[in-house]
Amino acid sequence: MQVKSRLAKFVVHIILLAGSVLFLFPLLWMISTSLKPIEETMKMPPQWIPTSFQFQNYWRAITYQSDKLGYIPFLRYTINTMHVATLAVVGTVISNALVAYGFARLKWPGRDAFFAVTLATMMVPFPVIMVPIYVVFRHLGWIGSFKPLWVPAWFGSAFNIFLLRQFFLTIPKELS
Repeated sequence: MQVKSRLAKFVVHIILLAGSVLFLFPLLWMISTSLKPIEETMKMPPQWIPTSFQFQNYWRAITYQSDKLGYIPFLRYTINTMHVATLAVVGTVISNALVAYGFARLKWPGRDAFFAVTLATMMVPFPVIMVPIYVVFRHLGWIGSFKPLWVPAWFGSAFNIFLLRQFFLTIPKELS
């Protein structure tokens, strides 16, 4: 019985390892292609290992000068992305965790009704509220800034609140 169980675990691990390697192929191909000379990128049949490693390709990407567009500030775009993503993630975690904890652990009048209303907001399709949200952002003077990308994350999301609430309910009350 134990030999059969160990064999089953081994087979599962082999399958998972093969799946992991399969999912790593696109990443490895991207790294390999980024280090190739331009002539080798579209060569048929494709080669995994470049004939010469072109680390300056990364510098070229950062300082790219287009004939039609001019200088493309790739580094600025990356910094902007990190800025917006960091603020959105921090806002999402803080706001959703606080609200979900309140729904899961604190007893207060109307808690279940508020939770039902929160879940009901998931039923409203985004196109219905898209224009009103734009009008609010325009009224606040946020059009053309990054604020509409990260400020809403600080006000919670019904799905994230639901997900975290369900998680908090699985934690024994003795531990909190």
